[in-house]
Formats: sequence, C-alpha cells, structure tokens
Amino acid sequence: MPDFTWPDHISCVVAGQIPETPRATHPQLRRLWGILHKYLRRFSRSYCSWVGATYDNQIAQLPFGLILKWSDGTRLEEVLTMEVARRAGLPVPRVICYGEHLDSPHAPISILMTRVPGDELGRVYEMLSDTERDSIRMQLKGYLEVMRRWENPWGGNRVCSLLGTAVRSVRIPNHLAGPFESEQELNEYLLRPAWPGGFPSETAYNNALDRAKKMHSMSHRIVFTHGDLKHHNILVQNGQITGFLDWESAGWYPEYWDVTTALGFTQENFWWYDFVMGLGGGQYMAELDCERALTSLTSSSYYW
Repeated sequence: MPDFTWPDHISCVVAGQIPETPRATHPQLRRLWGILHKYLRRFSRSYCSWVGATYDNQIAQLPFGLILKWSDGTRLEEVLTMEVARRAGLPVPRVICYGEHLDSPHAPISILMTRVPGDELGRVYEMLSDTERDSIRMQLKGYLEVMRRWENPWGGNRVCSLLGTAVRSVRIPNHLAGPFESEQELNEYLLRPAWPGGFPSETAYNNALDRAKKMHSMSHRIVFTHGDLKHHNILVQNGQITGFLDWESAGWYPEYWDVTTALGFTQENFWWYDFVMGLGGGQYMAELDCERALTSLTSSSYYW
C-alpha cells in the first residue's frame, strides 16, 4: 500500500468542550467536488496498478498522501464529525473536500482526506510490547472519557447524530434510525423486530426476550460516542495512536454503546476483549448480556 503521509500535529490534549460544528460546504460546490471525485476514483484504479496496491473502490488510494472514501452510507454527518473531532485534538484525517452525489443515494457523500500514518491495531497488537499496549490503551481511554464529558447541544436525553439527525450503526436494523427523544424510545425501537424464528423452542425465545428487556429498567447518560469502536479503526505507531478512523456512526448514544458494539461478537479469549475491559468495559456487563440477547432476537432484521 502507498505509505506517504503528510506531517501532522497530534495534540496531547483533547478539548474538554465540543468544538463548534463547522458550516457545511454549499451544495453546488459539493456537487462540483463530487464530479472531480468520480474522476479521482477512476484514476485510483490505474494508480494502484502502477504502485502494486490492491484497488478498493470504497477507500481509493491516491498519490500525495491522499485517500478518497466513497462507501455505502457515507453522509454529511460523518464529514462534519471528522472535522469537529480533529478540531478537538483527536488524531483524525484532515478533510480536504467532500463531494455530493445525488445519483447514488446509498453513498451520497465522498470524502477526500489525508492518509494518516500507522498500522491497524489488530494487525500489530501481538507484536507490541506490554509498555506499548498499555500506552495505546490509556490514550484511547483518555479520548473516550473526554468525549463523554462533552455537552449534548440537543438536550440531555436525545439519541442522535452530531447534527441532531438519525444515527447510523451496524447495531440498528437497516443501519439508520432516529433520532430518538429518549433512551426508552431507542430501546423500544431496537426490540420491535424481535421474532422467535431463530429459536429451538418458545421457552428459549422467551428467555432471550426477558434478558433483552432488562435494558428497559436501566438508565444511562447520553454521551458523545464514536459508535464503531473496533481495532481496525485505530492506527498505531511507536506505541502511539496515530489515527482514530471511521466516524460514520458517531453521535449521542447511551454510555454503554461503544462497549457493547465493540464486544457484541467478541470471544472472551480474544485479546480485544481484555483490551476493551481495560477501557472500562467491565462496568457494562449487564448491558452486554442484554445486547447479545437482543441480537439473537433481531438478527434477521439486519442487513450486513
């Protein structure tokens, strides 16, 4: 893969208050950038052939340390969230420009951004020293704790994107829903597709339903959340986090959301499980059990 990256300043301190959301680029200018991005994606195929890289039409590699992201579900909300996160001091790629594509509603926005250095945490974790692992975990824990202290401009109870609109998450049927005016409204929505078809007996179905419904009796703070906390979205180098990627699911969620999303399908003997426990995940074990029960009840309604 191309490995050129621009020198980038990574702040040691993350802003304690959420930065102001930037004004979106004018729609006409976004459409012009969109036309350019179509040509850039075509060029990426030739470029990857020249440098011996694998071509990916959703994350298109380009020269001069640039990447074009144009994937299913990329929205304006993701772009503006990236800009806010970067302004706050998080290690997020710099957005160069973003295009709008009215003819592809499944992927309405494309983002031209800088390539950040480092390797995916999941690829190099086993080769890291204990000191490097501890450093990376503490950095990520610090990022998450600061973000969760940001004040929700949409009120203390609303579950929504940065812009107050629908949230996008692999944890939600059809991946897009809301906004929700309360955690209870979110819980009711998530449980609505439950059905007994995947269970060997009515007793097994009712047991899973009872486990999932326990979430309704819990109350959580609504906090700013990355929304897709996975090891492939964290880039590291020399014991430091150099990239915190994929903000398409970010927004205001119940405080357990990052943990249960990260661990929903993770086995306890996999290193990522212990890593997330070290981020404070141990306090959400009851929620994780509810989440896994909910997934077993509604998995047929998800489009992966």
